[in-house]
Amino acid sequence: MKKNILEIKNLTKYFGQNKVLHEVNLSIERGKIHGLVGANGSGKSTIMNILFGNSVISETGGYEGEILLDGEPIRIRSTRDAMKYGFGMIHQEFILIPDMTVAENIKLTRENTKKGASRILGHELSYIDKAQDQEDASSVLNELGFSIDCSYLVKNLSTNAKQFVEIARELDKKNLKFLLLDEPTAVLNDEDSRRLMDVLKKLASKGTSILFCSHRLHEICELCDTVTVIRDGNIISEYQKENMSIPALATDMIGYDIHEAVQKPRMIKEESILSFRDFSVQMPGEQLHGIHLDVKKGEILGLTSLSGHGKLAPGYGVLGIYPSSGSILFEGENLDLSDTGKTIEKGIFLLPDDRKNMGLLLDHSIRENIVFSGFYGKHRFSKKLFGPFSVRDKKSMSRYVEEQIRELGIKCENMNQKTRELSGGNQQKVCIARAAAVRPKVLFISEPTRGVDIGAKEKILDALIRMSREQGTTIIVASSELEELKRISDRIAVLCEGKVSRILPPDASEEEFAYAYTGEEERYDQ
Repeated sequence: MKKNILEIKNLTKYFGQNKVLHEVNLSIERGKIHGLVGANGSGKSTIMNILFGNSVISETGGYEGEILLDGEPIRIRSTRDAMKYGFGMIHQEFILIPDMTVAENIKLTRENTKKGASRILGHELSYIDKAQDQEDASSVLNELGFSIDCSYLVKNLSTNAKQFVEIARELDKKNLKFLLLDEPTAVLNDEDSRRLMDVLKKLASKGTSILFCSHRLHEICELCDTVTVIRDGNIISEYQKENMSIPALATDMIGYDIHEAVQKPRMIKEESILSFRDFSVQMPGEQLHGIHLDVKKGEILGLTSLSGHGKLAPGYGVLGIYPSSGSILFEGENLDLSDTGKTIEKGIFLLPDDRKNMGLLLDHSIRENIVFSGFYGKHRFSKKLFGPFSVRDKKSMSRYVEEQIRELGIKCENMNQKTRELSGGNQQKVCIARAAAVRPKVLFISEPTRGVDIGAKEKILDALIRMSREQGTTIIVASSELEELKRISDRIAVLCEGKVSRILPPDASEEEFAYAYTGEEERYDQ
């Protein structure tokens, strides 16, 4: 049996005239976990898409080069081809059907059927055994250490829960030989990430080969047997387990040293701009149960919790995306949560964690995305025509967009490029620029650095600090990344089981945060 299960030789890919992969050579050993790291736009997702037969590859001219599986040349033209060869993939952006249940998504195309009906009608025409499907789905989710009602519709789940469903769908495949993972832990906190990594180690020990793509370099160093660094479509370096280090990987990825964005300690006024009173949100997988919380004017408030304990819910509740109860005071007055438009007009804005489905107009240009909310919601970038009439001020629009592209380092061809064509990190920068254009009084932002590389992460965090310092924006950041919250926040509210467990300063000890995550603050105080 050959040592390498997969060999890639001189893999080349063009998108139009743009060459995104340059004669890439890569070998992956059987039953090993191979890491693939690179900045957003480096080409790593393109490699994944080629191996899994994503339609975007065939629709743009296919690929050049050779792929060998078990020493035999194969040609992957479609996802059907990839699955036939035993490939499974967990995508950075979910490939789930929103109006189907958790069980239906996990068992799709592999449904159980009623045995009696199968014997009479054949498998194709038989009745689906929904009870068995739910049992199978629950079983594979339990292997991941994640419990959820498998009759829930996927569209009603939190992003964190959707990621577990996506992972469970692939692990349920019986012929899985090679698993591709594109940023699978980006939406997970450290506890859930560790749970997933334990599952991956077990899979590898049983012979499944894994290509693991992540921006979390500490996970790469802990999990992977080998790691390959790609930059601008070229293989830069390869490290074995014993030689891996975060500084070396970061430098190879970006090509320069990283400057970390850090919020300097400051005095915050006691004046509250936003006050939650017995506030609850019915967000599946992230429910909030009667919190009391005062947000101070001008502060950066971090919100964190273990997955499923409610950190994402406040922003979605305030903007009316999920049903809520209780009351909110904004600048001393009761906020009417029944009219999202008026909430935005008053100066409250949300950047959701699901940027592709909720945060961007993917088929519109970078320019249109950045100015959209500012123009339509706040009447920025307009000039008087005559009387009450006004028109778009295209010059001021272009000036602002060019400034944001430069300051945030948005990697693009030009401002007229479709947002869909950008990498995940650059799409997130577009979201940040759009929020800044609104000049909100209060900005809720969920998982701002999910799925972005280390360089983009620092640009995004630095932009949030600037918004707070220069515009006076009150920012509420919901994140699984505690270390990032500690670097930019004035205070951090820790939630447990949908309630505020503790509010801690960013320099609080790891022990204090650990007790707060689990709701054991009373034990800590003893």
